[in-house]
This record gives sequence, C-alpha cells and structure tokens, in this order.
Amino acid sequence: MKLTAKVRKNFAILSLVLMLGLIGYVNYSLNQQALLDTSSELEKYELTLMEENDGLLDETAVFEENETEDVVGKDTVRGDLAQEGEEEKMSNALIVDSKSSNQVTELAEASDAEIAKTVTSKKLMKSSAYFIESKLERDKKRSELITGLNNIIEGQNTGEEMRAEALGIKLNTITNTEKETFVENMIMAKGFDDAVVYLGDQSINIVVSSENLTEKDVAQIVDIVKRETDIEMDNIVIMSKK
Repeated sequence: MKLTAKVRKNFAILSLVLMLGLIGYVNYSLNQQALLDTSSELEKYELTLMEENDGLLDETAVFEENETEDVVGKDTVRGDLAQEGEEEKMSNALIVDSKSSNQVTELAEASDAEIAKTVTSKKLMKSSAYFIESKLERDKKRSELITGLNNIIEGQNTGEEMRAEALGIKLNTITNTEKETFVENMIMAKGFDDAVVYLGDQSINIVVSSENLTEKDVAQIVDIVKRETDIEMDNIVIMSKK
C-alpha cells in the first residue's frame, strides 16, 4: 500500500515535469516563429523606406539643380546691377583734390578755436564742475577732429598730398593731447588742486584752481610749459579759477 502510494507520487511528479517541459518547448517554438515574422516584417518595412528615400533623393537633386540655376541667374543680374551702381557712383563721386587745399587746415583750426573758447569761457568758469566739464568738452572736440581726419585719410578719392597733410595734423593732435595731460599733472604736482590745459599749434591756454596767482606760481607754470613745448612766451595764457 505504501509502495503504491510512493509510485503514484513519483508518477505524478514525472508527469508534471513532462508537462512543464512540453509547455516550455511549445513557448519556445512560438517565440521563434514570432521573431521570424517580426524580422520579415521589419525587412519589408526597411525596403519600403529605402524606396521612398530614393524617390526623395531624386526629387531633392532635381530641386537643388533648379535652385542652383535660379541663384546663378539672380547673381548674374545682381552683379550687373552692382556694376552699374558702382559706375554711377564713380561718375558722381567728388574728387577731394578738387576742393580747397586748405580743407584739412581749416578743419583743424575750427576745432582749435572751439576748444580755446570753451577752456577760457567766463560763463563756464562760474560752474563748480568747470575743470571736469572743460576737459570733457576738449576731449569731445578732439575726438570729432580725429574722426574727421580719419575720414579724409581713409577716403578713396583723397589725394596723396591731402592724405599726408591730414595724417600730419592727426599725429600732431595726438602729441598735443599727451602733452596737455603731462603739463596738467606737472602743474598739480606744484600744489594746485586742479588744472586744465589746451595746447594749440602756436599757443597754450592754462587755467588753474587758485584764489590768487603769485609771480612765483606763474614762473613755475611758465617753466613747465617752456620745458615741454615750443610755445613762445607771448602766446602763453595763464588764468585762475577761484
């Protein structure tokens, strides 16, 4: 009786094992078949995409070819128009050499006069910010002059003689600007609270912050000017700002 029960138990276990094995085999077969079907469908899909892409590439090539032809045609038209425009500009261009030979000199002299007027302005001297305002205005006028000179120097229609003249005035202006700053610093080193200097070609204007200028103060300022510039004594103007 016990043997029979044991045999039955073993038979049941064996049967379950066989059933599980059969089920696993069936699942494996089904999975393989599914993979094959999927691969086949994927291959068909890729072939379809390749055919569509080939068609698109052919259309794109035709479109680019047509577009290139259009661009070439437009560039040709634009080139012709540009050439006509340049010819018209050249025919209407004003030759700088035909203007007054004193153009550059007049430009510099006008700037000099405006700066000197600003620095020595009695009205501006009443301002508590006179030294700041006068220096800013001086630098502004100098910048405008340099810009005007650069336009002449870089102008395509500027003659070599006028270009050389403009370049010389530009370099002289830059040199004067550096000397102005140096003289101002030297004057303040002598004990003055502030100073503004404008150096022209033949004259120099100096305004210092002082209640009263003594002969010693004037002598010190003149000495600085004589050492740093070639300005004649009669062309040195020194003023005080209280």
